[in-house]
Amino acid sequence: MMDYKKLPTIDYRTFNRKSDKVQKLIRQSLQIINALGIPIDDLTERQKEKMAMAFLAVGDVKTSAGWKKIKDSNNEYSLTTREIIAYENKYFEENISSGSYDDIKRKDLSKLLLAMIVVNSKPGSNTSNPTRGYKINSEYSRIIKNYGQSDWFMQVEAFNKMHPTYAERVSAKREIPKLVVHTLDGKEIHLKDGEHNAIQKQVIEELLPRFGYGAVLLYCGDSDNKYGLIFEKEKLTELGFSDLTQSILPDVVAYSSEKDWIYLVEAYHTSNPITPQRKLELQQILGEKADKAVFITAFENNSAYRNCSEELAWETEVWIATEPDHMIHRDGFRFMGPYGDNAFNDRLHAYIAVLRNRENLE
Repeated sequence: MMDYKKLPTIDYRTFNRKSDKVQKLIRQSLQIINALGIPIDDLTERQKEKMAMAFLAVGDVKTSAGWKKIKDSNNEYSLTTREIIAYENKYFEENISSGSYDDIKRKDLSKLLLAMIVVNSKPGSNTSNPTRGYKINSEYSRIIKNYGQSDWFMQVEAFNKMHPTYAERVSAKREIPKLVVHTLDGKEIHLKDGEHNAIQKQVIEELLPRFGYGAVLLYCGDSDNKYGLIFEKEKLTELGFSDLTQSILPDVVAYSSEKDWIYLVEAYHTSNPITPQRKLELQQILGEKADKAVFITAFENNSAYRNCSEELAWETEVWIATEPDHMIHRDGFRFMGPYGDNAFNDRLHAYIAVLRNRENLE
């Protein structure tokens, strides 16, 4: 591991073209980051440079004398990912495209966020929230402000003993609480805790027992598992699925042998309901078996349903977890079921007969 007491070097074309003043500041930033427990020897030269600059930007440090006045979570100051790019371009002789803002959070700030050295300005907000900013954790700014003092490295070693390091926090992530989900056929699975997966839990434990006609869970996606926690590949292939990649499959797939229905459910938190385009995509991977599909978009509550700005496809269902006994049908004259099955035709004819009978009575 790199000796954090030595000022790190960076050998990369963007860094080498910069002024001595900016180079020194970036190297100091990297030294502080490394001393606070974040390993940097596994990063590329450019990754080191970009992490150091993002750290400087969220602390509003423009010069080597600025460490004593670093801004933190006790200040109103924070920068969004786009503002961080603008800051780096202005003060650190960069020319980064504003369109690469997503890399700031996913790459440049990722280790700093995991180490809790940097925190977001709106805890609990969605990661795609464009107003969400980032700032230095005030707990860490206390030690950062002392950078340059003769005994600073001794201070840091004592500080690190009192605060979990990056490596300790990453290791502790294995102990993050999981959502325990029980399936109809008696299985118990553990989803990563989160709002999206909480809706999937409701789908499995509340929707399917009510409307699934004994449906067996064949697939349940989870961001921690590439192929999901339930992945019955053989049965999915038998049912006609031509593409089993995680990015193509819906959040939940279940099958009712009683009805010969395939349930395709998307759990909507902030995105990806069953739109006409998504429905067509799912129909295409099912091919000839698409007429057995029941398409459902599941929402956490009525507010989430009303706030869904995307167009929901016709001939699909809407289920809301806070009203689990009801289903909204995206068509005015039918009840839930695949549009291709004979049962639907029987129900349609019966419904038309009822309407005609009412007309005769009137």
